Amino acid sequence: MISPESFTRRTVKVTSLVCAHVSLDVWYYQPAGNGPYPVVIAGPGLTVTKDAGLAAFGEHWAQDAGWASLILDYRGFGDSEGEPRNVADFESHLQDYQSVIFWARSRPQDFVADKIVVMGSATSGLQVAELVVNDSALAGGMAHCPMLDAKATITSASPNLRLLFWAGVDYARKTLGLSPIFIRAVGEPGELAFMNSPSSLPGFTSMFAQGSTPFSDAPNLIAPRFVIDALGVRPGLRLKDIRCPMLVVMAEEDDLIPASLTRSIVDNADGRVQLVVVPCGHFEVMKGGKGFEANLTAQVKFLRGLMDIYAASDS
Repeated sequence: MISPESFTRRTVKVTSLVCAHVSLDVWYYQPAGNGPYPVVIAGPGLTVTKDAGLAAFGEHWAQDAGWASLILDYRGFGDSEGEPRNVADFESHLQDYQSVIFWARSRPQDFVADKIVVMGSATSGLQVAELVVNDSALAGGMAHCPMLDAKATITSASPNLRLLFWAGVDYARKTLGLSPIFIRAVGEPGELAFMNSPSSLPGFTSMFAQGSTPFSDAPNLIAPRFVIDALGVRPGLRLKDIRCPMLVVMAEEDDLIPASLTRSIVDNADGRVQLVVVPCGHFEVMKGGKGFEANLTAQVKFLRGLMDIYAASDS
């Protein structure tokens, strides 16, 4: 049960570090009590917006763990500015995380600079893994149902020749400086779409139903160049080098990101990553799914545990 008195939410505009004329639209969840606060910085999954299911996490991080959060829309998505629209790109999404991290660190009156945790969902697990490997000042990382090795995830699926064809065409257009082409991001099994597993369309429909825009009215577009761009993105292979705690919540019945792949990556991280396995599907870790409570409990426990570590080190 969420108590309205346990937090407030407002929208803040964060200027992109790489595009000074572009503002990111960010929800700021502020816990009750006086700051500065430890803070979770969270980004949505592929072609998803913060409005599609992330509010529940911001509410509970504030109420149950006492952590503020900054939940962003990427450039070109949702309520954030930026052109072209609907072009998913690992590097630009990473830069958006970094812009919000910089913004939080520059506000010591609001946030504790050495108590920042980055959080990812599905493909934004790639950004979280990259950040915890390279930003030694972070306090931790969390990700549910994360993609941690894009190449291994994409190549684990049966080849989709139509998708690969359009990915090649769109990638060629990118190299020539031409505008992107688009396909559906989500579709039924057998349809031309980047995500067409049995759970994909029902999962997106359920997530977007939690926000103000039903999925039927969402753009549901992706530039298929993402497939080729992502083949070189493998930050999960370097998780043994992280210097901060990381939590991975894995859906045991995930039909988008193989559980065996996630488990292998965590096993190779030399004990630096905590794995929580939830018996549910990819989208069922979200509010309304059978794995939501277990996912949320793991995240709140992780955040509280970090505060216990800080308290012990300060004493």
